[in-house]
Parts: sequence; structure tokens; C-alpha cells
Amino acid sequence: METSHNVAAVSKAYVSKTRIGVLAVSSMGMAALAITPSYAAIAKNFALSNTGVQMLTSLPNLFMMLAGLIIGKLTASKINLKTLTLSAAALVVLGGFLPLAFHTSFAFLLFCSCLVGLGQGACTNLSQVLISQMLPEKERQSTMGLTTTFTNLGGIIFIMGGGQLAATSSWVNNYWIYLFSVLVLIVILALVPLHPRDLGENDEATGGSIKLNKYVFYCAAWGFGVMLLNNVLNNNISLFVVEQKLGATSQAALTSTISLIGGMLCGLIVGVIGKRFKYSSIAIAYLLYGVSYLLVGYGNSLIAAFIGSFFVGAAMSIAMGQFPYLISIAVGKTSVSMALGVYVAIYSIGGVVSPFVVNPLTNALQGLGLNVFSVSGFGALILGVICYLVKFQKNLVDNAIE
Repeated sequence: METSHNVAAVSKAYVSKTRIGVLAVSSMGMAALAITPSYAAIAKNFALSNTGVQMLTSLPNLFMMLAGLIIGKLTASKINLKTLTLSAAALVVLGGFLPLAFHTSFAFLLFCSCLVGLGQGACTNLSQVLISQMLPEKERQSTMGLTTTFTNLGGIIFIMGGGQLAATSSWVNNYWIYLFSVLVLIVILALVPLHPRDLGENDEATGGSIKLNKYVFYCAAWGFGVMLLNNVLNNNISLFVVEQKLGATSQAALTSTISLIGGMLCGLIVGVIGKRFKYSSIAIAYLLYGVSYLLVGYGNSLIAAFIGSFFVGAAMSIAMGQFPYLISIAVGKTSVSMALGVYVAIYSIGGVVSPFVVNPLTNALQGLGLNVFSVSGFGALILGVICYLVKFQKNLVDNAIE
């Protein structure tokens, strides 16, 4: 009896320690955005257009997609997960620190951003793989929900911290914020186990070859839609606030931070939302996007833009906290890492193509009195209704692999 109690106690300590390590990994999910506060200064320094300097964050999205596929393959091999995670964090550190020494070439800054994007994409994928392989099933949904909180918290640290550092001297100092990624590297080294414990779960689904079923691609497709919608805020909110005379440039920048806060706070209850609405949480996320964007598009005030941005972050948190959990129950344990890699690769494309889909659609509908946010809002509502009516989530959960 005492032995059993000790094993349970050790397992509980192991779970708590591992959760902290995994959540630290997820805080790297917005590392590539750290340089955004210095866009104007960098554009001026290198005589770049807005589109040119934005490549510092748009180009890393492609490397995030590549990272999803690479990590999906590597984690399905015999390479140790902790080794992969440390390597991913090291890429972020390297890409973040190199510009402190060499910053006279914009092409080199782009190269460094791509290193950060590769590491960020790997960390995003690995945080979910670590949860699915190192934590018991009863802990996964709540922990995957918390990853969105820590991703947004990391985003706030990278963006606001980087901006403060740049304000002290020059835009080059912005890169010192990557000291935070060194801290994360140390936490991974200390808390993520080299060899996962056997927590006494039934591992019948562990053996065999990798098999990806239709639900993996359904999750990836709906995730693609979420990223396509989410980047509407990132790409347009600052311009919208200034052009509509809702506020000054500084207030426009604040809307992005408010979105991160919304995502961070909602992430604390994503596990509860997932359990309470196990058949409809993704549809709810789409509907929340719809209402939020309509509020921004038709609110005609800075307060409406702030509230809408907050709930856009909440919608992102709900969706991105649920998809990895749904994938983890849709396939066998051996296939989870590859399934998550495919999911990350496909949904990342949604963020890349967002302006090329939403902007032409907005231009075509401007004659009806619509703007980029109202177009996105109506589109999100339609997708939310479709998601619920086709019973995507219900079918996945009911056919989950035990």
C-alpha cells in the first residue's frame, strides 16, 4: 500500500514538473514577432517599404510550415524528444542573438528571422507532442488549453519587452529580448524528462506503423481557416484604427497586445470549454471570430476595436487549444507526432495566404459598404455554422481511438 502511494506521489510530481517544462516550450510560439516594434526603424535604416520589412515576420511563417513537417517526421523516429526540443529552442536563441553582432545587412536579418521561425515552428509542434507522449490522457486537454495561455504570455514578453529595449537606444537592442529564449532553454533542460515515465496507461495503440486518418486532415483544414481569419487582425487592425481615426498609432499598436491578453486569459479555461462543449468548441471559436470582427468593423470606436481584439484572441485560444487534443485522440499514439506535424504545416499556410484571400474579397465587396473586418466577420459566421452542421467535431470524438 505504501509502495503504491509512493509511486502515485512520484507520478504526480513528475506530471507537475513535466507540465511546467512543456508550457515553457509553448511560450516560444510567437518568438518571430519580437522584432515587430522596430519595423519603422528598420524600414528607415534599410530604406524598405512596409511590405519589405514585414518579410521579417511573414517569411518565418513558411519555415514554421517546414518545421511542422520535419518535426513530425523526426519525432516519429528514434530521436529523443528532449534532444529535439533543446535543438528547437537553440535555433530561436541563435536566430535572435546573431543580429546583435551582425546587423548591417537586411538579407542577414531575414536569414536570422527564418532560423527563429524554424525553431518557433518546431517548438509549437513539439509542445503538443510532448503533452501527448509524456502526460496521462486526463491531463492532456487542460494542458493543451494552457499552452495557448503561455504562447500568448510569451508573445507579450517578446513584443512588449522587445519594444521597451528598442526604445532605450536603437532597434538593434530589440534583439536582446531573446534572452527570454535562453531562460526557456534552461527550463527545458531542467524540467523536460529525458526518458518519459510509464504512468501505467494502456499503450495498445503504441505499436504499429504511422496511420493518418481523415480526421487529421479535417482538423488541419479547419485550423487553416482559423489562421486565415486570425491574421486578418494582425495584418489590418493598426491600419484600420488609424485610417478610421479611431485612435493614434500608439493606441492602434495596443489592440494587438489586447488580443494576446484575451488569448492568455481564455487559455486558462480552454480545458473547461473543451469538456463542456466537446462537440462544438471549434464551431464556437468560429462564431466568436465572426461576432468579434463585426464589432470591430461596425463599432466605429476604439473601445469596440479593443473589445473585438480581446475576443479574437479568445477565439484563437479556444481553437488552437482544442485542435491538438482532438488530433491526439483521433490517431494511435505512434501516429500523433506525424499527425501534429501535418496539422501545423497546413494551418501555417492559412496565415501566409490570409492577405491574398481576404484583401481581394474585401475589394470585391466594398461596393456593399463592407470593410475587411465585416467581410471576415460574415465569413467566420458562415464557417462556424457549417462546422456545426457537418458535425465535424462530434464525428471525430465519437470515433476517437481509445
